[in-house]
Amino acid sequence: FCGTMHLATLSGYNITILVLAVAAVFGYFFSRRITFYATGIIIFLFVLMVGAEASVLRAAIMGFLALLAKELGRLYSIRNAVALTAAIMIFTNPNTLFDIGFSLSFLSLLGIVYLEPAFKKLFRMDNQTNKKDFLSWRENGITTLSAQLAVAPLLIQNFGQFSLTSIVANILILEFVPLTMFLGFLLAGTGLVFHYLGFLIALPVNILLQYEVY
Repeated sequence: FCGTMHLATLSGYNITILVLAVAAVFGYFFSRRITFYATGIIIFLFVLMVGAEASVLRAAIMGFLALLAKELGRLYSIRNAVALTAAIMIFTNPNTLFDIGFSLSFLSLLGIVYLEPAFKKLFRMDNQTNKKDFLSWRENGITTLSAQLAVAPLLIQNFGQFSLTSIVANILILEFVPLTMFLGFLLAGTGLVFHYLGFLIALPVNILLQYEVY
């Protein structure tokens, strides 16, 4: 979890991209009700496929709560969603409370929820919602700083290290993660049916992955 490890693992960011993509595809062809149930089933199957680790389960539950709020026409409160998700996970498995992955996942999210608005106000970014920077470096930098500061004490205590360069690395990587995930899913689907087409898709995927690893 130091630096950019959260990008290599299945985190809330990856699950969010998956949920938005699936909901957009189903929403184009089906009604809102069918889209809700279909997306919920996809989330459930995806969690079963990759393993219900703390970060994946947390992101999946919160993603489902967001879908449920939209379906019921209610406002989605991320603070309430965080509290309810933590309560559900601890109630179903009390040992989760002592899982380092559980702590890191929720601390990083709480850092984004509570520290990010403060940093935006400090750096006078709260009124620049329509301003787009190269690689969204301001937005991604503040988000990464908020998350990293929130987990820093736990990282230092458990692993004895904290990456000071992670903020810059995340800024350079984050904008390419959605495209990498999209091409990766496209490669997995087409590669099984059309071998040569899969090879062509693999070329840009390899370039993106090489860049992100570097």
